[in-house]
Order: sequence, then structure tokens, then C-alpha cells
Amino acid sequence: MKKKQKVRQNTKQTANQTENQGMWDLLLPVLMIIIVLPWIIHLAVYSCGYADYDWYAMDDSLADFYCYYKSYFLDIIGFFAAIVLAFRMNFYKEKNKAMKVYIPLVIYGFSVILSTIFSINSQASIQGNFESFESCFVLLSYIILSVYAYQIMEYERDYKIIWFALLGISIAFSVIGLLQVFGYDFMDFQWVQKLIMSKEAFEMYGGELEDTFSKGRVYLTLYNPNYAAIVLAMLFTVVFIMCLTERTKRKKTGYGLLAAVLLVLIWYTYSRASLLAVVAVLCYVVFLQCKSDRMKITGKWMAAAGLSIVLIIGIFVALDYQADFKYLSRIVEENNREPLENLTTEKDGIHITYDGNEYLLWMDGETLFYKNESTEEIVNALKGEEMALTMEEGAKAIYMNGEEPVIMMYLADTTLHFVKQDNDYFYQTVAGKITKMTEVPAADFHGLEYLGSARGYIWSRVLPLLKDYIFIGSGPDTFAEVFPQHDYAGKIVYSDQPDMVMEKAHNDYLTKWVQTGMISVICIVVFYFALFWQGKAVFMKKEKIESMQSRIGYGCYFACLVYIIASLANDSTLQTAPLFWVFAGIAFSCIKKSKNASKPSTMSS
Repeated sequence: MKKKQKVRQNTKQTANQTENQGMWDLLLPVLMIIIVLPWIIHLAVYSCGYADYDWYAMDDSLADFYCYYKSYFLDIIGFFAAIVLAFRMNFYKEKNKAMKVYIPLVIYGFSVILSTIFSINSQASIQGNFESFESCFVLLSYIILSVYAYQIMEYERDYKIIWFALLGISIAFSVIGLLQVFGYDFMDFQWVQKLIMSKEAFEMYGGELEDTFSKGRVYLTLYNPNYAAIVLAMLFTVVFIMCLTERTKRKKTGYGLLAAVLLVLIWYTYSRASLLAVVAVLCYVVFLQCKSDRMKITGKWMAAAGLSIVLIIGIFVALDYQADFKYLSRIVEENNREPLENLTTEKDGIHITYDGNEYLLWMDGETLFYKNESTEEIVNALKGEEMALTMEEGAKAIYMNGEEPVIMMYLADTTLHFVKQDNDYFYQTVAGKITKMTEVPAADFHGLEYLGSARGYIWSRVLPLLKDYIFIGSGPDTFAEVFPQHDYAGKIVYSDQPDMVMEKAHNDYLTKWVQTGMISVICIVVFYFALFWQGKAVFMKKEKIESMQSRIGYGCYFACLVYIIASLANDSTLQTAPLFWVFAGIAFSCIKKSKNASKPSTMSS
């Protein structure tokens, strides 16, 4: 009996040693995504290849600081993660976790590959392009890294290491964010700029990157305040769950203060979608806590909760007051757009639809004519004379002298040039290219296109495209080439720039539908729903959340929900998506382990 007891003790000690001294370096790919990826910023100059399009400038050379090198770094991490994962799953089969939940992502991966093979721009889909660089390989790396985190996360020690990484990046971002709040932009420091560009480029810019980095808003090292808001929202959620489940008063206070700072920084990004996503998920957390009986609701608890909510709202209103209500003024959007409805160039002239009325502008000989189609009233002006347009105050047109007939028109706070060639009228872009203005298919949003900072406008133009991409999309990173960029009238109204390039749908689900097909979106939604439903089932259990595995797992689960909700008004980017996919893998790993722990063990005699 003593020998048997000794053997059992030795076996237990060996198991503990294996857990404590295991190969924690297998976590390196995950740690690289959390700790290293946000800091990869370096100047790259590339050609987007759009010079051949009428809607783009003659010179298609662009500078990128935030995505170009990130994409290659992610490709490398994804490649090595795939090798390690294949080796581990083949030689340590007893450690493999069931992959059923990842079947939708496998199908999604095939959709990405097929869309790349049949892409309208294979180079962009393979290498990445235009301010995004989410190539085929990047999208596949997201899947690999999620599976990797799911399979590798095993011991309590693994979750502790991940927590230290998340704590470190949260503190670092808090410092940078607070500096930006108080007007000290980390990216404006000359020593930082010398690190992120070559010596020649630094001498060219003179140490100042004008109009490149946002002022007065928190964007961290993530280029866009919207991207910073999503990352901060995910980190806040994890830190909040850690605070909620912490028993040590000192740590609980520290985590609470860090969560408060992250929440304030979300506010200073002025991103409504991310803040609303956080509020929705926090309500969901409270709901699940109550349903699981882990939270005893008393009169004191209700009073404390109510007081906390009032205090938080008061603090944010005070912060916004200091910023001249920069945030609250955007909560209720007003339709202050110009009522320019359509603008087309046809053989008989320039057709304008403005506030429900039709107008026509054309040239004949040395005279410019302007007709109100409703009243049949015609006004004319000689070449060189300025003509007032009756549709709005300040609108005017002039028939200009030049090598060819040119009409310069000022309308909706925009100056436009039109030329007449071969008895036909054309729009002359800012870059000097000649193109037709045609009517663009659009979904009827009943005048609500201005909502969501004109996201409604983009969605109204994307919806008619979806029917063409049921099984196969246009290819990763080709959205800009599919969107009707020749909708100059729409861009004048909703972006104030007729030549602005719409590179994404500002809705990840619509962007994916166009680029990788409807089937891919269905797969993504199924995966999201599986994450939501399985996480809910596990969290509803009445067991206390004490282990680091369950605390980090649930934190990542709720952080994923924040991302999923925020994606309704944001796109997948190299700044935000890698963290989400790693969190999804960690969340599923926690869910799987919790399910296994609840199963009755079978013992053989």
C-alpha cells in the first residue's frame, strides 16, 4: 500500500512539475500579437495600382506607417504558428481539443482562398493593398492564430502569462493615451519619428508629420481613433472582469483604477460604436451574474449601483463639457447635408437634381444656358460671365476660356469642372482626368444616409452590390475597386470630397460579403453565435469564478462580444482583428475546459 501511495504522490508531483515547467514558450505567437504587433510602425512607400482608374489620381504612390509591415509580421507569426500547431497536433494527439467549433472558420478559409484565386486584383489579394493590407495570408493567419490559442492554452500558468501580457499592454496604452489627452502626442516626439522612418525620410519631413496623426483624440499607436476605441474596449472588458472577480483588495483597487482609465480613454476616442458596445456587454455581464445567482441583489447593492452609474455619467458629462461637448453633440446626428440628390453628365448637358427639382446646364457656341426643368425658365450668360444658380444661395457657374469648352460650377460648397468633348459632357476630376458622371444604384435609406457619420450612405451603395458575391467575393483588399467610386455627387454630399476613395464599408460583415462572398459571412456569423451561446451556457453555471483560467477566459469572451457588436459600424483591421481572434481562441479554450470539468469522470477498477 505504501509503495502504491508513493507512486501516486510521485505521479502527482511529476504532473505539477510538467504544468509549472512546461514549454511556456509555445505561447510566444500569442504574446507577439498582444505585446509586439501594436508597436510595429514604420514608413513604407508603395503603389496601390489605382492610377489606371478614372476616379483616382495620376500618381498612385502612397505612404503607410501602420499596416504594411504589420501584415508581413502577422504572416510570419501565422506561418510559424501553423508549423508548431501541425507538429503538436500530430505528435501529441492526446492533448488535442475537439475542432468541431472551428468548422465554420475552415469553410470561411476556403472562401478566402477561392475569392483570392478569382480576385479582380490578384496582386492586392495576395499582398494586401490600400490602407488595409488584410491580404489572403493575413485572413488565414487570423484563423490559424485563433486555433493556436485554442489548442495551446492548457495550464493555469498559461493564463497567468497571458494576463501579465494584457496587463502590460493596458498600462502602456494608458500612459500613451493620457499623454494624448493632455496634448502630448507620443508619435510627435522626434526620437519616435526617427525610429519609424529612414534617416532620409526624417530629413524630408523635418520631424513633423503634418495631417498624418490625429490631434486632440486618443488613437494610441493604432492610426485611427476608432481602432484605438475597439482595442481599448476589449482590454477594458478583460480588466473589468479581473477586477470583478478579484478577492485581494489591493489588486482589486489597482484593476479598478486601470479599468477606469481605459474607460476614460475610450471616451476620448469619441467613438460611439465602441462605447455603446461596452455598455451593451456590461449590461449582459450583470444579467448573467444575476441569473447565475453569483450576485445577491439587495437594496444596498441597488443603491450603490445606481449611485455609481450617476457618478460615471456625471464624470463623462463634465469631461465632455471641457471639450465643448465634442462627444455629446455627435450622439444625436442632424441631417445638415446639402440636398444634392443627383449629378450626371449626358450628351445634352449637365443634369442636376437638387431638393426634388431638376436642372440642366449646357453650352452652345459662346453662351452658357441654365434651365429649371420644373418651370421651363431658361437663363443664359456669355463666356467669361458669372451665372447665379437658383438652387441654393451662393451657387454659380461660369463658361471659362481655354483650349476646350469648360464649365466651372460652384455647388454644395464644392468647385467642379466639366468639359465638352465630341458633343458630350464629362466631369474633370481634381487630378485632371476626364470621366462620366452616371446614376449609381442605391438602396433607399429614406433620407437617413447621413447616420453614423454617413455610414448609411456607404451602406446604401454597397447593398446593391451584394447579389453579385453570393459564393465568391471580389477578393481580399479589393473593396475600393468594387465600390462605385464614380458616385461623385454622393461623395460631395456625404464626405465633402468628390474624389475621396471609399476603401471599406465601415461594417465588417458587408466588407466581408463583398470581398470573400456571402458564404464566408454566414460562416463568420455561425462562429460568432457558437462563441456567444457556448460562453453563455458556461457562464450561467453557479460555480464561483476563481481560477485564472476562468477569469481570463470569461474576460476574453466578453471582450469578443464587444468586438462583434462594434463590427457593425467598423471594419476588420490589422490593429484590432488579431487581438480579437486570439481572444476567441482563449475564450473557446476556457469554455472547453469548463465543459470537460463538469462532465462526470469514468473510473475503471
